[in-house]
Amino acid sequence: MHDPRQPAAGADGRLTQLRSEWPRFIGWGEVRAAEPRVFWRAACGGALVLPALALLLLWTSLTSEFPVAIVLPAWLDWARGFLVVAGFWAALLVGVLALALLERPRELRRELAFQRFADARGLTFARLGATPPARGLFFAEPVDGTAAGAARRRRLGQAPAAGDAARFRANFALAQQVVGEPGRSWLGQEPELQLAIAGFSGGKNEPRGPLGGFRYLQLRAPRVLPHLVIDSLANGKLREFLAGAQRLSLEGDFDRFFACYAPEGYARDALELLTPDVMAVLIDHGRHWDVEIVEDRILIVSRRVRSRWDRSETTALLLFAEVLGAELGHQAQHYTDPRAARPRLQVAEPGQRLARASRVWQTVLVCAIGAAFFAFPFVLGWLLDLN
Repeated sequence: MHDPRQPAAGADGRLTQLRSEWPRFIGWGEVRAAEPRVFWRAACGGALVLPALALLLLWTSLTSEFPVAIVLPAWLDWARGFLVVAGFWAALLVGVLALALLERPRELRRELAFQRFADARGLTFARLGATPPARGLFFAEPVDGTAAGAARRRRLGQAPAAGDAARFRANFALAQQVVGEPGRSWLGQEPELQLAIAGFSGGKNEPRGPLGGFRYLQLRAPRVLPHLVIDSLANGKLREFLAGAQRLSLEGDFDRFFACYAPEGYARDALELLTPDVMAVLIDHGRHWDVEIVEDRILIVSRRVRSRWDRSETTALLLFAEVLGAELGHQAQHYTDPRAARPRLQVAEPGQRLARASRVWQTVLVCAIGAAFFAFPFVLGWLLDLN
């Protein structure tokens, strides 16, 4: 078994190797060669900035008389409401188009870096990849009791229901090709390993996870495991999303760096999976990331999503996945759940999902504050009348 206390030099060497495969520099000439008209389009975007500003000033002048008051002739005054709405949307659309065209060269430069790294690593690359389904905490799984049905449909390869749909985009996605099918991409099915930047794309009223955007690496575990969340204390806490009774206290220094959550009754199972070797890997290589284990997936979440972190986070996540996957995969192969009908293949229903934190107290607090604001004038008047 790999001993995480031994290979510090080996891990450093492996990280150096991975980072050496990331392209050091992508010149603007290479960007132009990849898309010959990209700078012409960027120039068009720059030319659209002035019309966008003019439309914005027109809208503010019509709505708030800034920077000037616009007095419409009597025959046109009836259309002021329409002009306000049209001016707003016109300014927004022209501004968004201008920014998209201006950003395209920089975005293409970023794509080329990912593509070259993917070629060096034998991975596939897609600007917009296939997003994992709504599963677990970070990918905003609904809490209306439909998780078990969605998991069963995924396991059987059935068509997803409406609530199963992905609520995130997978930007700048790297993936390992489907095992046993060389040369075929993973489009339409989940890869063995995927690294991407997730951005929320769901509707206003759809479930949301703890983060609207994050960089993630997801890999397949050898079998279905209990739902575990390992929350890094270095980047904020997830306790407001998970019931506190599920938090475990683990040995050594682990609790100084992470908060671990397991379904009630699965504390011993969590200890079976999170052995001292696994905890040492987490502390040594992943103390700034959150980890979620759900169904047969291990999800590693980083909050560093900007382009300046692409090289360092992509390579560090890949190394962490190799080390953690080896250690945790070894434990997973021997895991059984005696509560399940098929202990070697299944997890019993209580262990499939963590319980979410109740929002009742938040609702009560908001209602109490609203009631206080509503009642304040009446209470103040009553006190004044007493005097």
